[in-house]
Amino acid sequence: MTSRYIPTYTEETLAALSRPPWKLVQGIANFRDIGGYPLKNGSGSVRRAFIYRSAEPSRITDDGKVLLRDTMKVSSTYDLRSIPELQRMEKETPIIEIEGVTRNFVPVFKDVDYSPENVALRFKSYSSGDLTEAYRCILRAGGKTAYRSILSHILTRPNEPLLIHCTVGKDRTGVITALILLLAGVDEEVIAEEYALTTLGMESVKEAIWDHLIKQPVFAKGDAEAIQGLENMLSSRKDTMLRTLKIIDEEFCGVREYLEKQCGFSEEEIETIRNNIVCDEPPCFPPK
Repeated sequence: MTSRYIPTYTEETLAALSRPPWKLVQGIANFRDIGGYPLKNGSGSVRRAFIYRSAEPSRITDDGKVLLRDTMKVSSTYDLRSIPELQRMEKETPIIEIEGVTRNFVPVFKDVDYSPENVALRFKSYSSGDLTEAYRCILRAGGKTAYRSILSHILTRPNEPLLIHCTVGKDRTGVITALILLLAGVDEEVIAEEYALTTLGMESVKEAIWDHLIKQPVFAKGDAEAIQGLENMLSSRKDTMLRTLKIIDEEFCGVREYLEKQCGFSEEEIETIRNNIVCDEPPCFPPK
């Protein structure tokens, strides 16, 4: 992916993205609040206006910066991209720094290009729509550094909103979001529906992404199989996240065990993280 993907909205998409959980931050695609979802035990919901997720922010406008910093009160961003991704993007647009907002570089894979087109080259199953192996690798690599950093913010700074992003805000961002919602106690079906929202969130940049990816070797032959693979890459399917949640349960022994063994948190810290994520307010919406 490159930084040239400037969101452009159809009237229909704009209407959909003007409602929760979406936030229209000018110049950033796929931006939404992960709060407001119901807890399955009926005790409340995930806190709103605390944890946000999005695609990369290099095209954020001045108005977008004001909204992010002054209205939404985001104090920190967590960038999950790798060094090769950033180096490639810097050829077109410098890495964005927003005055008053701390940018934390916390790569899931420090030296490996994990942009979608390169993941497609590494995992043939990715372009077929099966992200299981890719997401398993993300879970194994992300815990001790990237995801620990984000969860440490939630642990120690519960009153400072944060933004999590990778390139399009789909895979690496999707996995940490799922872990957070799973810990909170959100139903797995709801977590999978939240993940699937990225298909709509990417709609504003889909054409530009398509034009770029179709030139990549894995898709360049342009036959029906390749085109279907590209469609699969640009979608966030509910069943993908349901399979990922099954991996967390069966291979990592659940989210709490993952946070303890992979991220290095104590049981007490894990409980504090959860308490900082949830509230007793009623849920504000079901996933759409």
